[in-house]
Amino acid sequence: MCGMETLTVIAPDKIGLLLEVTTVLGKEKINIESISLEVVGNKAIIRLILEKGAVKKAKSLLEKAGFQVVASDTLVIKLNDKPGELAKVAKILAESKVSIESVHVIDKQNGKTLDAIKVDDAKKAEKLLREYL
Repeated sequence: MCGMETLTVIAPDKIGLLLEVTTVLGKEKINIESISLEVVGNKAIIRLILEKGAVKKAKSLLEKAGFQVVASDTLVIKLNDKPGELAKVAKILAESKVSIESVHVIDKQNGKTLDAIKVDDAKKAEKLLREYL
């Protein structure tokens, strides 16, 4: 389950920004698997996790709408929903010098969590975390 990619939108913070971004994608039937938004100073940072097949189109549409957009690979892993599971993954990556740039819990069901992890070396991380994919 690693066919996801993160789009990061960086824009001046303003009322209606999330409406603008999600409307652009919604009009083209692009589904958002996970989203986070935070404001740093006067900038908003919106992280969208999309299926890989939709990323190129979404990036193009958002750029045409005037947004600054950065795409990056994201691994989606399945963990047992219990204390220490994410620490195991973090240890595997840290010991192999793979830096974790962001983590998002996408879903929790039936004692499992789906977590999206953005790292600095997705290919290496995918090999290291194969048992969790």
